[in-house]
Amino acid sequence: MIDNESRSLNRMKLLLANFPEIHIVKQTTNAKKGLEYILKHQPDIAFLDIEMPDISGLEMADELKKQGSPTKIIFFTAYDHYAIPAIKKNVFDYLLKPVSIDELKETIQRFKVTDHFNLSKRELDIIRGIAEGLNSKAIAEKLFISRHTVDTYRRSILEKTNCKNSAELIRFAAKANIV
Repeated sequence: MIDNESRSLNRMKLLLANFPEIHIVKQTTNAKKGLEYILKHQPDIAFLDIEMPDISGLEMADELKKQGSPTKIIFFTAYDHYAIPAIKKNVFDYLLKPVSIDELKETIQRFKVTDHFNLSKRELDIIRGIAEGLNSKAIAEKLFISRHTVDTYRRSILEKTNCKNSAELIRFAAKANIV
């Protein structure tokens, strides 16, 4: 976890203590040292604030991507106006301070599912479309992709999750808190 405000780090640490599957390996108020740690140790997830002195969370995301880091980034910030730039950097999630336990639970659950089944953000979007009762054509229109692409994703998702059909996939998604 990296945030230039110790109070914010301590609050997030208390929230994360509710999730035994999450192990905090480093927390720091120094963004540059935090970036060095992430690059060296490649943790699964990095919780980053955005506005920090020396280097911003967005700049850190750029550097991690440039270095080919597999670390998933979850921003936790007081500012909603960075959401679009964060999405464009393909970060895993964007939480607004004060982070609620329910939002954090949803993010961690989604991370566990995507990590375990190696599901991409696009695959999760397609699963949500299926759960909404949309057919491939409607999902394609909603996501601005072709119906053929949706069908290819559907087959891949069923294979990855070991589900036999859409009904089983919807039950899986509900149980995993994806929808």
